[in-house]
Amino acid sequence: MKVEGRFLKWWSGNLGDYSAIFFDIDGTLISGGRALPGAADVIKLLRDSRFPFCLLTNDGNHSLEEKSGILNAGGLDISVDEIVSCCSALKYLAIREGYQGKRFFAMGELGNPDFAELAGMRVVRDISKIHFCAGVIVGEGCYNWQSNINAVVNFFISRGGDAVMIVPNPDSYWPNGSNGEIGIGAGGKARFVCTILREYGIKVKPLYLGKPYTPVYRCALRHLSELHGLPGKITRKRILMLGDSLFSDIRGARRAGFSSGLLLTGITNSGHVRRAPGHSRPDMIFRAL
Repeated sequence: MKVEGRFLKWWSGNLGDYSAIFFDIDGTLISGGRALPGAADVIKLLRDSRFPFCLLTNDGNHSLEEKSGILNAGGLDISVDEIVSCCSALKYLAIREGYQGKRFFAMGELGNPDFAELAGMRVVRDISKIHFCAGVIVGEGCYNWQSNINAVVNFFISRGGDAVMIVPNPDSYWPNGSNGEIGIGAGGKARFVCTILREYGIKVKPLYLGKPYTPVYRCALRHLSELHGLPGKITRKRILMLGDSLFSDIRGARRAGFSSGLLLTGITNSGHVRRAPGHSRPDMIFRAL
């Protein structure tokens, strides 16, 4: 597969082929809290041309307000209404499944303001009260993994698996440093819990919301339509998803029917691409923005 140079140069000659574009954030537009070279130019071009775009992130640890602040501090002028988080889908999930007003135990953080509370769910973090909850939301950030995982495992055992596990961020890991370091994601923690339960004889199927799963894309399409007045039905292939992860960004784009572009600026290198299965292969590859 041919690797292009800079995305901005390619985009300038091909934007007429698309109706909208979704960007991943970490590893695509910023890294280590700083805007990647060319990111500000790409956003300026889109904004000047009034081209519909939205930033789509699996970061469920920061509210939209917090994420906007991080981006602005890193050198990108991004407003709250230009971001959709994996946790943004909690609102629609709570309405559809009747979770509003019900207690959910949260592992870690879900942004400030809290996404689950904004969705009308009653958030519990006191381990002693977990058995009064309807289910568990696997959040992120710094918290006591040992005590939380022990409590959650025993909660599902006591319910015989008859409770819901909501995982806004399915990622096993995320870019966490300028030298290629990674951090362990909420999806990795959720699957660890499920592995223990499976060995015990309890089957729990997590409900994933973020990329590459469909809830976040439905949420993003609804948001993009409201923000830019796009028609209700838009040709999926005319939407480009640009990101750095083969699993979340590229596989998610293919599942949603979007065109996909991979940036080699985050957690994926050319070796990963060569070994990738068909459902995770991008339509285009770029070395940089």
